Amino acid sequence: MAVQLNIDYEQLVELVEQLSDEQQQALIARLLTQRARQRPLTVDEKIRLLDAAKLHNPVNEQPSPRREDWYGDDGR
Repeated sequence: MAVQLNIDYEQLVELVEQLSDEQQQALIARLLTQRARQRPLTVDEKIRLLDAAKLHNPVNEQPSPRREDWYGDDGR
């Protein structure tokens, strides 16, 4: 069931700004995905869609380049 609400643009912007960063990125991805179904995306829209899919998690420690640190074996 679709609900039609009369919300002006400024109210919508204020509501979106109250969302968390993850929710805002998910909203951007959803809007761009829906637009992609209607017509081909421009290069700028594709870049924005890829940016919305990025995870912004900090790396706790630098990964080791040594095989034995990754697999816990002697390399055989």
